[in-house]
Amino acid sequence: MRFPLLLSLLASLVPAAAVAAGTPCTDLIESSEIIQHADGFAISDLHDGCAVTNGLFKSGSRMGWTFERAEFKGDGLADFLKTMASKPDHLPNWGRFSVEGVRFTPMLDSAMANYITTVQQWPMDMSGSFRFDPKDGYLDIQELQLTNLRLGKASFSAELSLPKNAGIPALTQDGTVSLTHLRFRLDNMGLFEGMAIPSLAAFLQQMSGSDDPAQGINQLRDTTVTALQALPDSQIDAASKKALLRFVQDLPHPTGFFALDLAFDKPLKIGTLDFNGAQLAQTALASAKISVSYKAR
Repeated sequence: MRFPLLLSLLASLVPAAAVAAGTPCTDLIESSEIIQHADGFAISDLHDGCAVTNGLFKSGSRMGWTFERAEFKGDGLADFLKTMASKPDHLPNWGRFSVEGVRFTPMLDSAMANYITTVQQWPMDMSGSFRFDPKDGYLDIQELQLTNLRLGKASFSAELSLPKNAGIPALTQDGTVSLTHLRFRLDNMGLFEGMAIPSLAAFLQQMSGSDDPAQGINQLRDTTVTALQALPDSQIDAASKKALLRFVQDLPHPTGFFALDLAFDKPLKIGTLDFNGAQLAQTALASAKISVSYKAR
């Protein structure tokens, strides 16, 4: 991971040509190939940020995400975006975003398939923020949150250690970003199956070469259970281990409320490490103290 998540999101929204031009919100967004127009599309300037209504975030040639309103703000955001192409030697001290009314939007040749897929969805809302203290290199990613009134809610937060007074060039070097604390919360009523399982199944299929996604999920479950049972009491207490084992065994349909906290005595360097998923999980578990709660419905 070369950049913190929120900074990567900002970078993805702004094309290099627009950044170099030093333009305001309208020109920045209009010049982007990622954000496209939907019916009623509009852009407005905010203090330290921009707002877009009725847009389409294009994530592939055949798929995208429509949204009703998106806002993103940051400390000196306009000036920072103007210098992104030249890799500025500073990071914003804070930033936040919110996106309302998000729906997965296929862009297939079949108008019927596009319509049915769109109307069968219940819209989602997303939000998040970060705070960075350049004097000590502390980056706090605060409550990246996804909410769907019918399917549930998921949130993620993390604390990271960066070089003091870090800029973009420092983040492109190996071992400059370390994770010290991670928190994940899930209230699942179908959100996990709809958002996480498809990506996880595709990843496991790619790693194993198997054509059967159920086989990959089952193998992951068995491997994870074995690894969790071997964890010492110094890393995870009995109640947390029991809760985490129950959650893993409930895959691919974990129901209810799940909370996971990982605290690293020795910060986990994430920079540009070329780990696969299994190696990263193994490294993380080896150096983390784990706290878990899970209340299945």
